[in-house]
Amino acid sequence: MALMNNYKFSVTRWWLSTGIEVLQTTPDIFSAKKLREATKYFIAGSAVIKSINSWMAAAQLIERGKYGLTNFGLSISKNDPKLTKSSTWWSIHLSLCFSDRSDPYSHCFLKLDYLTRDWLLWQDLSKRIYSSLEGVAEQSLDSSLDGIKKMFLGDNPLAELGLIETRKEQNQSALFVRLGTPILSDEIIIHALAMTRFCHFKSRDSVDFTTLTKTGLPHFLCCSTDHLRQQLQRMSQMTQWQGYFTFDHAVDLDSISFKEQCVPTTTLLLLLQKGQDTWL
Repeated sequence: MALMNNYKFSVTRWWLSTGIEVLQTTPDIFSAKKLREATKYFIAGSAVIKSINSWMAAAQLIERGKYGLTNFGLSISKNDPKLTKSSTWWSIHLSLCFSDRSDPYSHCFLKLDYLTRDWLLWQDLSKRIYSSLEGVAEQSLDSSLDGIKKMFLGDNPLAELGLIETRKEQNQSALFVRLGTPILSDEIIIHALAMTRFCHFKSRDSVDFTTLTKTGLPHFLCCSTDHLRQQLQRMSQMTQWQGYFTFDHAVDLDSISFKEQCVPTTTLLLLLQKGQDTWL
């Protein structure tokens, strides 16, 4: 779990864009022998550099066990090298949610309620995550969660998407959180659907809607299952999405049929190039 080594640091737009840029000329920049050079590029100490490496690995921007950018990282570099677009950060968020190296990031969404959207004390959210990640030391989880929490505070890009809302009681330091109500474009939904298919149903042509929602997709999109159903029903009737999926109705069982274009490589470019501005 790469994010277990984020050393309580979040990752800024500048650090991440710098990492994407540097890795194209110096693919082994995060190796031990390049540490001194890395400190000059990132203007940061060794702990921060290790954290940047962890975030990039968790977000699937760098090759596992190798040096250099993944195709995902290269696509971002080509379409939004300075990481200024909201669609870019949606793609990063979804990549983190579906990555097998990003725990406990996805659990920050899975353990929040998308129906009532009640405020939850951060410490109580942490306890919920402890129980779902057995065998991981609470101290290590606390350190990792501290870095993740900072991604949703202040002017960090993920905070500006409105994915998780935060508040503090007057004259108190305790932090309360809940799932936000971000703006969901069709391009975001279709890319999330393709990511879900790739990660959970790669060998299947269709899946019933209930099974689809059990992957955590509504949580990652910060919407209810009913809202997701309505959006997929609406999109399935539009000509532009018919090459990606169909929404099929049956008695007591709605299902999704995946089409040829519903693959992350295709939907990622669609999101990066045509996704609407969803900054709050």
